Amino acid sequence: MTKRSRLMILLGLAIIFCLTMVFLSVRSFSSSPWQDWQRKYFQAQITELQGTMPMVHGEEQVKKLDQEIKDWQEKKPTVQEIRLSNGRVERCITCHMGIEEISASHPSASIGCTACHGGNSLSLDELTAHEGMYGGGHPGQLEVSRLSCGGSTEVGQCHSGNRQEADNQVDLLTTSLMASKGGELSMSRYMYGLDIPPRVLLKPGETAADLESPFNHRAEEQKFQQNCLAVCHLSGGELPGQQVQANGCESCHVLSNTEHTYEGKDVTIPQSKPGYGISHSLTVQIPYTQCNQCHNQGDYHVDTMDFTPRPDLDRVKASPSPDKETLETRWKNVYSPGLVFTKCEVNLDCIDCHTRKEVMGDGKMHVSEWDALQIQCRDCHGSPVGQPIEWEITDKSDMAWSQTRINPVFPPLSMGDVILKTVKGEELPYVRLEDDKWYTYRKTNGEKYLIPQVIDSQCRQDPDKQSSDDCHKCHDVSKDKPSSGGE
Repeated sequence: MTKRSRLMILLGLAIIFCLTMVFLSVRSFSSSPWQDWQRKYFQAQITELQGTMPMVHGEEQVKKLDQEIKDWQEKKPTVQEIRLSNGRVERCITCHMGIEEISASHPSASIGCTACHGGNSLSLDELTAHEGMYGGGHPGQLEVSRLSCGGSTEVGQCHSGNRQEADNQVDLLTTSLMASKGGELSMSRYMYGLDIPPRVLLKPGETAADLESPFNHRAEEQKFQQNCLAVCHLSGGELPGQQVQANGCESCHVLSNTEHTYEGKDVTIPQSKPGYGISHSLTVQIPYTQCNQCHNQGDYHVDTMDFTPRPDLDRVKASPSPDKETLETRWKNVYSPGLVFTKCEVNLDCIDCHTRKEVMGDGKMHVSEWDALQIQCRDCHGSPVGQPIEWEITDKSDMAWSQTRINPVFPPLSMGDVILKTVKGEELPYVRLEDDKWYTYRKTNGEKYLIPQVIDSQCRQDPDKQSSDDCHKCHDVSKDKPSSGGE
């Protein structure tokens, strides 16, 4: 065999090998799991449209719906891409078709997916695409939040590393009592005489549940760890009566139903599996029902270190959503039976009164909720000798402007508007002075409420006594039905 013949044979074998590889690649591509996900998504749209057919009237409307169904039936799987402003390409939505836009302030067209989630944005294979994901699909987990929520994108720095401290929520949250359970730790030890006066026992980023001996090896220690410290903190604390755990930032900013199951349109997320938010969405419009995932679930008994669930939890879980409930069902559901509360605590949501520093942390480690408290009743209602503290908006760098970008129901803000500032110096941009009267706007739906003032009223408030017990002595609607006005 001549040298030329051998070269021809080798060339032929090489061509056959290449064609085989191309054929196998095309065959593999044509049967890839991403195509199966897209077909499932197409079928889900078809099923949804077919379900609306009985409600459609008129020949034109029926014809239009038939065409929509036909379009989905004829649709073929194709690779889907997001091309960011810097030219970078992401293909995550090839599988995650139908996934919800995360929020208006986090547009996927500008930020993409991997800035928050991590992973390999170009891969169409599940294993390699998800390799290196922050928090395994939960980027809000505090252990990874500096990479996800605290990172940076082409459109700017995120929630860490900013010039203004208030913009560094990832860093501040490590000092929050919700993240550390430092208050329960400090005050329980104080009540048992272990620390007098109470003292800070944790550093920023530490969690009381991780301490080896939080109760100095006392007999109650195991129950204290299990029934108190291990639940509800943002670093993976178990939620009462649930088979799920808290996931840091997501615990508040990703709304959940009572079963913690997904209700959106991304077919890759099983709707029967717990551990997900209602949708792939972030929000600052946080209703009290989200807070009640941890709070108002029952009673803790410090003397025995036991937890007793509230007896009406099943009814509470079956109650209407916050936008459909009546004032009376709200009165029954907000607080555990036996607690005392005022009318404004029923009308408003937790987030309407608790300030940003109280919820997100202020950079300091506190020994109790009272120590961390930023707001008092007199901050909004004034006192017998003075009005609330006014703060005029005169600068575009004012923190109040940030709310205009993240909450769609934030009341319009203009230069010269007067908002409220607490005695401790924190702004409350949802509280406005209008026509010489103070009003507050609910963060969840924008409803407007007049704030009664103590001055020139019959209220005999002592400005130096601002605990809940002090105000509840007179202002207690828990003994009345709210439909009566709680008067």
